[in-house]
Amino acid sequence: MKKILSLTFILVVLLACSVKPKYELEVNITNNSSLIDAKMVLTQKTEGEVVYADTVKIKKGNFRLDIPYENSALLFVTIPNTAITNVMIVAEEGKVFLNIDKEKVSIGGTPLNDRLQVFYNGNDSVSQLFKQLEEKYVKLGEEGLSTPETGIQYSEARSLLLKENTDRIIAFTKENIDNQLGEYFYVSNYFMSPLERRLEMNLFITDRIKKQLGFE
Repeated sequence: MKKILSLTFILVVLLACSVKPKYELEVNITNNSSLIDAKMVLTQKTEGEVVYADTVKIKKGNFRLDIPYENSALLFVTIPNTAITNVMIVAEEGKVFLNIDKEKVSIGGTPLNDRLQVFYNGNDSVSQLFKQLEEKYVKLGEEGLSTPETGIQYSEARSLLLKENTDRIIAFTKENIDNQLGEYFYVSNYFMSPLERRLEMNLFITDRIKKQLGFE
């Protein structure tokens, strides 16, 4: 009897160790019936390495997926031949929402995904500001009002927007340096940044990021 109990206990322990925690991804598709029967490709990465991958056929506008949870992982969602390309989601225990509208994709449901969506909203605002700036000076040219001075003004205004956007990205990276978001944005932007911005980023680099960048 004792042997049977011991074997049962060992089996329970082994099963517990083999079952990884999961998070729930709820997908909501609205105003976009063309995505029905399309394939959704899921790729989860940790430090750039793929740790989970799957392809799901979209059968209805609302469905849920249980995805293995990997610490410090990011999930990338793509629907081939559509505008849904590499939508990044934080792999985080709990229920994560992916909302796909005809014109916009949004995420949320867990703390880091809510935080990432706020950052995405900021991206949209910056894109709108660049668009408005471009339209303003194109209109001046069409009306024959463009001068060397307006060209300088346009260049200065665009440079200021670029600086402010870079400030925003670096601030977001620093605020999240202790989680997978900060690591992702640090590694993605470091080598593309000017020297002075890299020196600024060096002030809050972590040992994990040094390893990923090959600094150790």
